Amino acid sequence: MKRIALITLLSLFALLSFDGNAQIKYKYRSAIFKKPQNYDAQVIAVGTAGTKYFFVSAQGKSLEKAIINAQYNAIHACIFKSIPGTSNADAVPALYDAPEPRIEDAKFFDDFFSPKKGICLNFIANRSILKPENKDVVYMGGGVYSLKMKVQVNYDDLKKYLEDNGKIKAFAADLKGVAKPKMIIFPSDDWCKNLGYTDKYGNVDYEKALADNNLRDMIAAFEGFMSKAGFEMNNLRQEINDYKSAEAYDFAEEYGNEKASSMKDILESTVRADMRVEFDYRLKNEAGKQYVEFNIGVYDAATNKSLFSNVARGTAVSGNAQMVNQLKEAILNIQDHFLLQINEKFAVMAKEGREIIVVCDRFASCETTFNSNFDGDKLSSLIRDYIESEVVKGTSFSTDQTSANKLKFSQVHIPLFKEKKNKRTGAVTSTAQYAKDFGDGLADYITEITGQPCRVEPRGVGKVFITMGYDVTAGED
Repeated sequence: MKRIALITLLSLFALLSFDGNAQIKYKYRSAIFKKPQNYDAQVIAVGTAGTKYFFVSAQGKSLEKAIINAQYNAIHACIFKSIPGTSNADAVPALYDAPEPRIEDAKFFDDFFSPKKGICLNFIANRSILKPENKDVVYMGGGVYSLKMKVQVNYDDLKKYLEDNGKIKAFAADLKGVAKPKMIIFPSDDWCKNLGYTDKYGNVDYEKALADNNLRDMIAAFEGFMSKAGFEMNNLRQEINDYKSAEAYDFAEEYGNEKASSMKDILESTVRADMRVEFDYRLKNEAGKQYVEFNIGVYDAATNKSLFSNVARGTAVSGNAQMVNQLKEAILNIQDHFLLQINEKFAVMAKEGREIIVVCDRFASCETTFNSNFDGDKLSSLIRDYIESEVVKGTSFSTDQTSANKLKFSQVHIPLFKEKKNKRTGAVTSTAQYAKDFGDGLADYITEITGQPCRVEPRGVGKVFITMGYDVTAGED
């Protein structure tokens, strides 16, 4: 009887142990996982070549052991803690998406932090000269030392190592193949106007602004930072040179009033940027020293809606602050949080689609109106049905205006990318969807129904006008 009971207990134990829904706990051997981590960590600054400086506290049964523990704590903080920032450096979000290793990652991190293997210490810069200042060391008694010291971490290398080993996602890894957003960088309009970089009508003149050497250097520094992170960048000065043509200006001035496009609209339309970065800067003083503060904003190029903004600054220095160097330092200080925000916003855009505005109107000479009937349906209703069939599923759009002469639809969410079939070869390709592409499709649909030609006029990447009929003033038949 006892034997049967023992077998039953063993069987039950085995069943519980190997239940497919039960997780087998992994016993961490590395000391850093054995007790709650009560150390403090704070960002001091961002260094060159992908490094970050932290103040980290630690304890140890000797001074040497406490110094080593501070290095372990610095790496642990980068991976598992969100590290608070200072006025000079932005906070650093945790690289890993949980406060401790998940079961499936336990063995990897156990080995990573193992004192025998010392893998994590490979990401500490200048280990041979690490030493706390005397004022930051306290002897606690019983052979235990407590200290706070500055530790430099090869942060970018650490991040890449975790990405390569599948422990964290690389940028936009959750976007299922969607490319990173295309970016273009502008100085802010308010900054340009305050400095008099305007034309005779009071509009921003980016050519005048780009005569400012500091501005050109700062844009180049920002573009370098973004390009290194893998973004496709469009240089503002080059784009102005490429598209500063009679055709471009005719496009901006020909239609007037609501349809007129600014230089920013033209450039964003031609480069088809997804997001626009704008920044401005101002000189400030702190305790008799000068520093540069930057406002950096990111906007949806289609809607001009602000996606997010950051304030960054350089280190206060005596004499005139070197603006370019301060910008580089400021960018380094916010780069991780900045890229994380771009990733999050573009992930939303990939899911919900690009938001555009569609305006349909007609030339006065066009006999067809939007109230005209085709097979028992008003043209306006057919156009609404077309838009509804093309927007991202689960999204809605607004009808802002409906009349015989004009239709206006806003918050039209179209896919970032759309499969397109070549009529001749049958090949299927993926094309980026912007307002003009959408307008071309709608114009073809209107022409097919009504027999009327349509003129498609984009404004930037987020607004398109479709004008039905012939423009008799242009001498069209």
